[in-house]
Amino acid sequence: MDLVTWDKSYSVNVDSCDAEHRRLFYLLNELHKAMKAGQSSAVIAGTVHQLEKYTQTHFLAEEARMQSAQYAKLPEHRMEHQKFVAKVKQFRSDLETGNKCDAVAVVTFVKNWLSTHIMQTDKMYSKDLNSHGIK
Repeated sequence: MDLVTWDKSYSVNVDSCDAEHRRLFYLLNELHKAMKAGQSSAVIAGTVHQLEKYTQTHFLAEEARMQSAQYAKLPEHRMEHQKFVAKVKQFRSDLETGNKCDAVAVVTFVKNWLSTHIMQTDKMYSKDLNSHGIK
């Protein structure tokens, strides 16, 4: 069973953003499955790398959509993205240097951040993007 299941409540009414968010849920759920199987140490580095790479791609695309819609809260939104990327980079750095970085910390952070960010921050741009033909 997945830790977080995508449903319509997470939709921001922008198909491309929803698809990208589902990919992030998938990465989170894969790490959670590995944890439940006792294999988190074998997959955590790869998952953190994928999260770092994919969120940067997603955030750039999402911000470009907001830019094209002249979304007024883009600067604040971008700052939230930068904080997430910094935290994931810290997880990667901890893994590379042998510092403690356990799967529970990664899963907890990503789950909480995604849920809060999508449900509160991302949903705020829906009308602006939709009104500029971005659906």
